[in-house]
Amino acid sequence: MRAPRALLLGLLFAPAACLDGSPVVGREAERCASDRDCPGATCDLATHRCVSRARAEVFFAVTPATGRVSADAYPTLTRPRSILADESVDLALRAPRVVYGVVTVPADPDATGRYIPATLEFTPTDLAGVSPPVQAVAGTTATPNLTRDRDSFTWSATLTEGLFDVLVRPASTLAATVPPRFERGFEVRGGAVMQRFDIAYPTTYARWAGSVEAASGQPLAGFVARAVDPAANSRVLSTVSSTAGDGTEGSAGRFACSMAPGAPEGWTLRLSADNGAGGGLLVDIPRSALAAAAPSGRDLRVVLPELTGLTHATAARPVVPGAPAPNGPCVGCVDVRASVEGLDGEGQSRSMRGATVTLRAAMRPPVGIPAATSWYESRAVTEADGSFRAWLVPGDYDVVVTPAGEAYRSAVQHGFRVRADATQQAGQVFTLERRPSLSGRVLGRDGLAVRGARVTAVPYHDAAPTNPCLEDPDMRALASRATTTETVTAADGSYQVELNPGLYRLLVEPAESSGFPVTLGAPICVARRVSNFDTTLEAPVLVRGVVRDARGAPSPLATVEALVRLREGDAPGVVLRVARATADASGAYRLLIPASAAGAP
Repeated sequence: MRAPRALLLGLLFAPAACLDGSPVVGREAERCASDRDCPGATCDLATHRCVSRARAEVFFAVTPATGRVSADAYPTLTRPRSILADESVDLALRAPRVVYGVVTVPADPDATGRYIPATLEFTPTDLAGVSPPVQAVAGTTATPNLTRDRDSFTWSATLTEGLFDVLVRPASTLAATVPPRFERGFEVRGGAVMQRFDIAYPTTYARWAGSVEAASGQPLAGFVARAVDPAANSRVLSTVSSTAGDGTEGSAGRFACSMAPGAPEGWTLRLSADNGAGGGLLVDIPRSALAAAAPSGRDLRVVLPELTGLTHATAARPVVPGAPAPNGPCVGCVDVRASVEGLDGEGQSRSMRGATVTLRAAMRPPVGIPAATSWYESRAVTEADGSFRAWLVPGDYDVVVTPAGEAYRSAVQHGFRVRADATQQAGQVFTLERRPSLSGRVLGRDGLAVRGARVTAVPYHDAAPTNPCLEDPDMRALASRATTTETVTAADGSYQVELNPGLYRLLVEPAESSGFPVTLGAPICVARRVSNFDTTLEAPVLVRGVVRDARGAPSPLATVEALVRLREGDAPGVVLRVARATADASGAYRLLIPASAAGAP
């Protein structure tokens, strides 16, 4: 059995409920008298043990044997439930359902629809971020009907019954005219093998319109405007509008964004101006600030207090006879040349090729909109000699360096100053240290070493965003760059992994023949070297039952996986596979899961 990993589930499943059980934080031998004894956790006064604030959600993923997917057996993820020791849990595969339809926009004044190319994403309701959405692609060419419907269709998807949130993403060629669309709580019914679901866009949309101007009043034609969702990696929620204008009088500097029907409420208007050299100016205006600045939503004026960082064409400064030629690709930019080096344990340095360097400096917000955030950002990748070049506006920069490979750690540096009194600046060296190690031993409950156990350090920041480890902004920035790393214990049970700084949990998988389940270690903050971080394998909880198909017949050789999602509150969480088994010829299966993932007996 391969090592369980943090994973995004590629199966379909129903909305989840939660369990009350909490994984132990710290070594089992440690005791507590109050929450003060449990950094990042709480003290269970009944047992005097530290337990994580994160809650565990456990569910079973069931997949029919190869070649046995049928009208009565389709990959299924069950609802979570509490598990008791030696409990019998029968699992049922669901039947597939074909959902199909068309995506249309009004084609003329009488609202006759026309088909548009788009991608549809179906995500089980309330579980966004856990499962990759099931995708369907809509085209512009009709396909003969699937049933006796008189209408044809342009897309279809195979789902299981349940509630889904649907995101319609029009093709990029339509980004300026058709926004995304959200449909929430669409029900895939279990009573029919096929179900039609047509999506028709309205004739008009909610719109936000306005202008981007210099303080002198001149229009700025080099910006792109769109609404984004800051809670979902800046997912675009509107059409994309350019301030370049259409050549008619008064169109330059103007933008108009059509909002996605059903879009989340907490969106932000983002304006960006790319300088064509890996950098540019960005402005984010929260919706609350937009409502105050332009209550009608039709005449928002975004007045920039300075033109620094914009391209010379965007700034459109008048040409002065005899004036020196513009310097570089942007107004007021400095040609910065620097390098990245890595230091080994003996203080020797080496050039870091392929490192990504992100530089960000705060700028003054638009006039009269203090709630807006404005910044200049540039990104570069180092050459073979470790050098990079960036055109930057004068100011103080926060710099994040992420090396290629797994030997060196990412780093954050504040206060890198780009001077305003020079057109070129060189000589800065950003240094990276080798990754800190996390080491310890894996022990059985008898205290003996466990050899050959796979140890996986899983990034945990998405499960516990309030952990004290992440209170430091630098650690929070580095934790988001953490990656999964694994190794195997030696004969004495020892292990060692080199990690990027961040918050982790160890996932320990002993050999299948050991009789121990997968064990989740305590959350651990890795900022520097950590040693003697031992993990004691948990006692197993046996779960067994029978896998059946949608008709109730046994499903031989089906794969059963026990999955646990750990998270605090509404955090995205971390999903781990903690057990896996194959049903026998009669559909019967047996799993050993960790006690920390089970409910109280």
